[in-house]
Amino acid sequence: MKTYLTIIASLILVLTYGQLKAGFNIKEAKFTVAMCNSYNFIEQYGSNSAIVPSEFNLIHTSDILSMDNKFEVYENKEVGVINYRGSTANIFSWIENCYSAMIPANGTIKVNDSYYKYAFSENEKSAVHAGYALTIVILSSKIEEQVKVLNKKGIYDIIITGHSQGGALATMTRAYLENLPKGKLSIKNKYKTYAYAQPMCGNLEFSEEYNTKFSKKKTSYFITNTKDPVPYLPFNYEEGKLVTKKKVAGWLLGESQFSFGQLGKDAFIRSFESLLTKYVKGSNSLINKLVSIKLGKVEMPDYVTDINYYPTGTKKEISNFKYPRVEVNITDLNEKELGNLVQDKNGKWYKKETKFFQHKPYNYYVYVLKKWDRTAFENLENTYLYTDL
Repeated sequence: MKTYLTIIASLILVLTYGQLKAGFNIKEAKFTVAMCNSYNFIEQYGSNSAIVPSEFNLIHTSDILSMDNKFEVYENKEVGVINYRGSTANIFSWIENCYSAMIPANGTIKVNDSYYKYAFSENEKSAVHAGYALTIVILSSKIEEQVKVLNKKGIYDIIITGHSQGGALATMTRAYLENLPKGKLSIKNKYKTYAYAQPMCGNLEFSEEYNTKFSKKKTSYFITNTKDPVPYLPFNYEEGKLVTKKKVAGWLLGESQFSFGQLGKDAFIRSFESLLTKYVKGSNSLINKLVSIKLGKVEMPDYVTDINYYPTGTKKEISNFKYPRVEVNITDLNEKELGNLVQDKNGKWYKKETKFFQHKPYNYYVYVLKKWDRTAFENLENTYLYTDL
């Protein structure tokens, strides 16, 4: 009888506190993409008050941790938000991105004299990005601590968000928290993820499990525009397999055209893949040494042979960002500076679109509003940041 009462009490707690609803929520998208601009605004303007919604209180800003990582925690008495900073100009931030060999999704990482046991998946074949996994493992105690702080405030609905590298860390944090041993955190916690322009985090098995558990249940979203190059990283080299049943069927049924050239290209990709795997492992061994300079002695699990990444999260696409026509006075410009400009038929000079304009967090903010809240978009004072041009 006591056991039944315990089960009933647990169900009541889950029903009482699990108020975070499944499904893409425009309000949630708006405040999370705004928060993803917090770091950018603080860096450029000294304050994020112009971008972060006023109904949210900032209750924690982490120190700079791991490889120049940082996260904020917000709450509005109903929901908590963990917001990760994206890549910075710091060399170690980019080393984290480039540390792209995969390690098993379950294992142990040793940093100096401390052992960190981790789990991002239940599937023993799942593998994840070494750099992002290392950062989450190092940050794990801080994240768990902040989840408990939210719980003490009566908040159990928690959204995890971030842009670019921050989006990848948001996805990895979700996987980490959902795979913690029972009893580590409250069973009342309910999570949701909004990742903007994130690079990929793991292999096919990781992606399939993550998407089955969260994306298909409408609690994890990936927002991107197709012209942004970052979500295609790290590359997937498995897309062009030599001969598949699907390809053969397509040739036989006339649904696709047989091409000796394409077949040769596919063969090259597969023969090149083994060399590429060795290269990734070798280069990441060097990266591991660089990481150890920053963090102390780091011992990672053995890299897996898989180097093929797959996306996570239910994809929500926004339109490509239109580069504004900003006329430039060329009077004092030299030849090199003129190379960054384009001249129209009337002789006026304008800036060329910069390489990562399609990836900028403020542009994501603007175009999220443009797609899902037209009134807010039309009331924007600035539809781009001049520093992004």
